[in-house]
Amino acid sequence: MIISHKYKFIFLKSKKTAGTSIEISLSRYCGKNDIITPIAPEDEEIRARMGIKPQNFMDDDNKEPKFFNHYKAKKVAKLVGEDIWNSYYKFSFDRNPWDKVISHYYFRAGKSKKNISFSEFLKRRKFKGAYNFPIYTINDRVAVDFLGKYETLEEDLKKVCKEIGIPFDGWLPNAKGNFRKDRQHYRRHYNTAQKELVRKYFKKEIDLLGYEF
Repeated sequence: MIISHKYKFIFLKSKKTAGTSIEISLSRYCGKNDIITPIAPEDEEIRARMGIKPQNFMDDDNKEPKFFNHYKAKKVAKLVGEDIWNSYYKFSFDRNPWDKVISHYYFRAGKSKKNISFSEFLKRRKFKGAYNFPIYTINDRVAVDFLGKYETLEEDLKKVCKEIGIPFDGWLPNAKGNFRKDRQHYRRHYNTAQKELVRKYFKKEIDLLGYEF
């Protein structure tokens, strides 16, 4: 997550939507008073090579994080206060849930020492971790000024940067891009029951953004 006082924007980082890549790229434009939350050590190495690191995310006593990745809009609004929340440009991204669940499966499997099949992953309902709706909504209503799509990421991010005055050069690192080894289309992974399981759980995202299987 990024809260930029320099450019007056709030990036609400959703899950499995290239959020880390967006965060690394936009960090390049942040000022010294902006809030940049930590990411995984291997991804921080990318930022470190550019002389950038997390900043201003700790509480006033510098003992515990005050801001962290994937915070929900409701929590961020409370933390920053009404004036900032209402006046800053807020944006987030989401992704076709069936594709997002596949990405989440390979990410979890890649970090786990246990082999788990996709069927077992769905059966244990571990796909819940890819649910983004509460990140960019408050009381089931969209709380951001712009909700982009992973499928049109570069185009949408350029629109955002034009709106907030960032001279975006189009660069996005391939953060967390090495976990998914099977690049078959997501439809090939699902049977009918599994397809419907995802449809029911991610119904709010699907209805809002018009995604189809």
